[in-house]
Amino acid sequence: MIKFMLFRRRRPGYVATVIGLAVLIGCGGTGGNGSTTASTSGGGICPADQFVPNYNTSITQKRWATLPINVYFETSTAGGSTTLEDLCRDGFNEWESRLGRDLWQEVTNPGAANLRVRVETVTPQSTLGITTIFFFSGEITIQRAEMVIYSWPSLPVASYAGTATHEMGHAFGINGHSPNSTDIMFFTGNATDLLTTLDLNTVRTLYCDFSSSPLSAPTRKSQVMEKQVFTCPLEVNH
Repeated sequence: MIKFMLFRRRRPGYVATVIGLAVLIGCGGTGGNGSTTASTSGGGICPADQFVPNYNTSITQKRWATLPINVYFETSTAGGSTTLEDLCRDGFNEWESRLGRDLWQEVTNPGAANLRVRVETVTPQSTLGITTIFFFSGEITIQRAEMVIYSWPSLPVASYAGTATHEMGHAFGINGHSPNSTDIMFFTGNATDLLTTLDLNTVRTLYCDFSSSPLSAPTRKSQVMEKQVFTCPLEVNH
């Protein structure tokens, strides 16, 4: 029997274009195109008015069947006195710290990963990150995800954690952006790089406040895998 090693981390326009089956979503625009609701039985998505305030009606809702998700880092990139991946870990941990829940765990085997993360240098220097989620057509359950955080020589090291927090919001199922400029899930991020009550309540709604029961497996409507790609450009707050 193969066992995968897990370990905990250190704590410290929205434009949609359909190309074939891929939905490409840019961070430089407005919010999403409405919400998808599901029964709360089996840990489904809660009604939008259960945890308020939130912006669930401004996004298309997806979620994982169970939490925590397994995360594998493909790279290790020096950044000041630490690594950029450690700053990403700090950004991911912000969700856990504020929600008081175990939402992700790091794995050492890529075959065990739900989400794969890597840091890359980008030229021209215009993109902060890209998150891609994969799901079967007509379903709300995320099957797997990929995240790229881009590094630039001119980008302050302190900005990476906030970028990672924003991208992890997409990876958790926030498919779109908050219409409020004070939220970290606003399309440009926010000035503080910190989560707000609206950000937190939106994820609480997606996971129905983290019911102990996993999401009930739906009758498969389609074997067609689709994806949503969030490409987040540099804005004034970064």
